[in-house]
Amino acid sequence: MTLAEYSMTAFALLNGARVVAYMPQIICVYRDPNGAVAVSLLTWIMFTAANLATVSYALTVSSDLVVAVVFALNALGCLTIATLITVRRIARSRPPRSSFSRVADQWAVASGKSSCATREQQIVHQPAFARAGASATRRSGRGRRD
Repeated sequence: MTLAEYSMTAFALLNGARVVAYMPQIICVYRDPNGAVAVSLLTWIMFTAANLATVSYALTVSSDLVVAVVFALNALGCLTIATLITVRRIARSRPPRSSFSRVADQWAVASGKSSCATREQQIVHQPAFARAGASATRRSGRGRRD
């Protein structure tokens, strides 16, 4: 075999393996419950664009169908990952609201266990005796340390 043939064999094998190597990333993004925030969408869009540019070059300048097919498969893998990241982030940005979650949110605010509720929201949702006791303590000066 000539050096050109070895080079083409290495190119085909390594890029074929790269297509298979996209699968763990696809599975990771698919399973991520947080919308794949740790994966860069811009990077995968750039990889897709670079692979498509190489396909265009291979077809128009060098007329190399093998290179074009290999990079088209790479572009497909990158596009799959970019699309999946986008879908996961959109799905995460609009969480479904069930009646149970609304009740749970109200309970968390009322009990003071919600990290998202402001102090005013927590006071409004306190029982009347708790609000009255807090204001009476403030007026009488009890509970104050000087």
